[in-house]
Amino acid sequence: MTTSGEEDKLVKNARTMEFQQLDLNSNVTFPSTKYNFPEELNVKITEKPIVVCDPSAIGVCSLAMVCLMLCMSSFGATSTSVVLQAPWVIVLSGFLMLIAGIVDAFRRNIFGAVVFVMYATFWLALGGAQFATHFGSEDDVEGGAQHSGAAVFGYIIFNFSCVLVALSLNKIFFYIMVAIEFVLIFLTLELLEGTASWPTGLFLLITSLLSFYYCFANLINHLAGGELIWLGKPIFLWSSKIQKK
Repeated sequence: MTTSGEEDKLVKNARTMEFQQLDLNSNVTFPSTKYNFPEELNVKITEKPIVVCDPSAIGVCSLAMVCLMLCMSSFGATSTSVVLQAPWVIVLSGFLMLIAGIVDAFRRNIFGAVVFVMYATFWLALGGAQFATHFGSEDDVEGGAQHSGAAVFGYIIFNFSCVLVALSLNKIFFYIMVAIEFVLIFLTLELLEGTASWPTGLFLLITSLLSFYYCFANLINHLAGGELIWLGKPIFLWSSKIQKK
């Protein structure tokens, strides 16, 4: 007569033998155990998107500040010392535009992220080049101007694509990108050909005034919840070309 423990052992051995006799090439599925928890224990997990503010006012305001400072220097109203200009260029436009670009990247705004990050690197590199040429020799000063001119020429091409994209944004931002295009053109001529600095200063002033207006309008419109200060409708919508196709 077998005990209960021996019976359990015999049943376990029989099941093991049955599993060993199964053909491994056959498709054998074993039922999975489903647990039905009470409804009050079911927890619904929802993902909440990270809400951040629009950083365009920060980036454009930093552009307005540095353009105003540089245009005053171009007109001879302030000191032309690059050592005094470089910290303002690096901090005002370099770091602030970089922050605005990173925030726009979190907001999945690809245009804002690309523009702000690219121009942040532009101002950071320009400020660093000013420091490097100031403490270098005469050959370094001449070579630094040529390298900076070549880099600015590359930004002319980049900014032209931004001008085309800005057609789908408001008119004021489009005007800002057009003014920046002229700033880059005259700055390239100034660095490579040694032309006068007043055309660059003129368009720096225009860029600064438009940027201050955009920043003010952006803040007021966000507080009002609508377009209280005029920014203008898009000139051309690229999305309309896709819809027609």
